[in-house]
Amino acid sequence: MSCALCQQNKPLRRSHIVPEFLYKEMYDPKHRFFALSCTASQRERWHQKGLREPLLCTDCELLFSRFEGYTAKVFYGSGVVSSERHQDLLVLHGLDYATLKLFLLSLLWRFGVTSIAELKGASLGPHSERLRKMLLAQDPGDPLTYPCMLTAVMWEGKHLGDLIVPPCLARIGGQHIWSIVVAGIVFTFFVAKHIPIAVPAPAFLQKTGTMIIQFKDMRRIDFLYRFACEIGEARRQRKGLTKRSREPPPAPSASDLA
Repeated sequence: MSCALCQQNKPLRRSHIVPEFLYKEMYDPKHRFFALSCTASQRERWHQKGLREPLLCTDCELLFSRFEGYTAKVFYGSGVVSSERHQDLLVLHGLDYATLKLFLLSLLWRFGVTSIAELKGASLGPHSERLRKMLLAQDPGDPLTYPCMLTAVMWEGKHLGDLIVPPCLARIGGQHIWSIVVAGIVFTFFVAKHIPIAVPAPAFLQKTGTMIIQFKDMRRIDFLYRFACEIGEARRQRKGLTKRSREPPPAPSASDLA
């Protein structure tokens, strides 16, 4: 089979769609995570490792591993030179623009090409091929080429770090906006030929190495709150409860949304 990225006929690795380091907060002491479903007929189950599929050859895996290794340091280690907190905003400085932007592009592309039922859904159309070529050429583009906003999902002041939700599409002014939640962070990608005008450019990763992360309660993130309500309703139905509750669901117990 051919590699999805380089398109050469090479042996394929079992590739992660969500990089392994982002599962860090989801694993239990036995290195398992629990996947909830918003479909009443689909039972919930344990997974021993992050979801994977035959996708990339060894060379392309190594390329993505470089992007992931740096980004893991930004999220969980020493990849940030300095930061400033302004109420519900965290401003990061000293980032490697090219490496971090390529990681973000790789995440969007992987969600667009995956066949894993729990993660697929981002229909990128011709943008998938453009992203593939950019990644293969290690071309991060400028800050307004497939820009991405990051929002940390909170519940009553606590970050829901073990939250993963499949792609959700919104359309604003003719633009396709894909929101993907991994590790309790909403990655909101603007997938369009023209520059987004609804969001100020500084909200995106800049070539100067600056990036903003917003903190937002889940109840203020419409698509995510609806998803949590569907999860709660599906669980009630699986337990044989048919009466729909009007009460908001409890905070999703993260160990677990997929």
